[in-house]
Amino acid sequence: MSEAKADDHRLGWTERIGYGFGDLASNLYFQMFNMFLLFYYTDVFGLGPVVVANIFLFTRIWDAVNDPMMGVIADRTRTRWGNFRPWILWLSIPFGVAGYLMFYSPDLSPGMKIVYAAVTYTIVGMLYTGVNIPYSGLMAVISPSSAERARVSSIRFIFAFLGGWVIVQFLPPLKDSLGGGDDALGFRRTMAVFATLATVLFLITFATTRERIRPERNRQTRKDLIDDLRTLVKTRPWLILVMAGLLNLTAVAIKNGSNIFYFKYVVGNEAEVASFGGGGWMAMILGVMTTGVLIKFFEKRKLIIWLTIFGGIGMAAPYWIDPEWRVTLPGLTTGPYQIFGLDMTSIEFIPENPRCIYLLNLIGSFAAGPPVALVWTMYTDVASYIDWKHHRRITGLVVSAAVFSQKLGMAFGGWFAGVLLAWFGFKANVEQTGETKHAILLLFSLIPAVLIVAQGSIICFYRLTDRKMREIEAELAKRKRP
Repeated sequence: MSEAKADDHRLGWTERIGYGFGDLASNLYFQMFNMFLLFYYTDVFGLGPVVVANIFLFTRIWDAVNDPMMGVIADRTRTRWGNFRPWILWLSIPFGVAGYLMFYSPDLSPGMKIVYAAVTYTIVGMLYTGVNIPYSGLMAVISPSSAERARVSSIRFIFAFLGGWVIVQFLPPLKDSLGGGDDALGFRRTMAVFATLATVLFLITFATTRERIRPERNRQTRKDLIDDLRTLVKTRPWLILVMAGLLNLTAVAIKNGSNIFYFKYVVGNEAEVASFGGGGWMAMILGVMTTGVLIKFFEKRKLIIWLTIFGGIGMAAPYWIDPEWRVTLPGLTTGPYQIFGLDMTSIEFIPENPRCIYLLNLIGSFAAGPPVALVWTMYTDVASYIDWKHHRRITGLVVSAAVFSQKLGMAFGGWFAGVLLAWFGFKANVEQTGETKHAILLLFSLIPAVLIVAQGSIICFYRLTDRKMREIEAELAKRKRP
């Protein structure tokens, strides 16, 4: 296990990468749900879009509500492994099993299918909370240095986006190969592969990380919990980040969930979602990799504002661009190939004649990378700010309440997408009307773009600058000296 250096609180690469493995594991679930769950429920499991919308709304709202509960539990957990790491150990295997059962697709009556989908999705959501809230809270206590947490966050999101790339690149061929033409069987067996991999990765995260910041006292009373909540809701920087997270995940749920519908029903080539999504994820990874360089020259807050607004504008552009419009470029495409015996679509980082929307996706995805990583360092900064101002270390509650806003955004986004499709007459696996195609186009471009631009605008009101955080860290370090 790597040790932190005493002089600058830097972590070793084993620990940084081990921590990143946790978000790779999380995103094997999160991006599966984000990009393919609406499609799976409507086109494979046979549920109507309004039914799916209501399942998303109610189960995700409950999922969001129990996030702060898990944060409170994690803050008060005391073991030899720390507050947060033990939950990763205890729940990773149940989480893997539940994820597999969610895509088991049993042969049931229409009514029982609804019950099965709602129950299994709710269980998976609760276990995701039980693992991911402590995992996110771990970043706040892995080092007392905001700069080191920013480095860890950058590495974390490289692995997070790699998880998205793995899902979009490998799910379609794995589904076809393992299912033998049966999509339900293909999804079931593919999820078995991803769930097993995620479980192993979580266990590696537990084994390779340490908690270096410990709470000064163990608050257990109901009054202390109420005081913690009052402190949280009065903290302006946290409220700003919560609203930004709500807008961001609403947009992400709408955009990512609509990608496969756009390529299947508007473009007319479902297979292209792999190269489109794969290129976007690789661009985001490259964007995150530039984060460490960018924060040396730009203040975090300003960087997030401008990159987010720029990415939102790029997201809106496909609304006015014909998907058949192409640009003639010298190509860097592999063509169809095989890997692990799977027939893969081409990895077209810059196809020879790329669609204009493809290039816009690469640019917008690159711009979206750094803000995602930096926002999570802001949450850990808020935890330090509350410790400095109110003498209360409520890291788990800060992070869980932040995830609450994001889960709520996913609930609204998934519900809105399903309702809009139903409103415009969507029917699975048939040719869509012009109105339905227009609704899919709105979900793919303009609607999420407006939400993303609003998110960037709200960050303008966030005032915990890099300079202010250095002052807070220095003061906290003085308090802890004997």
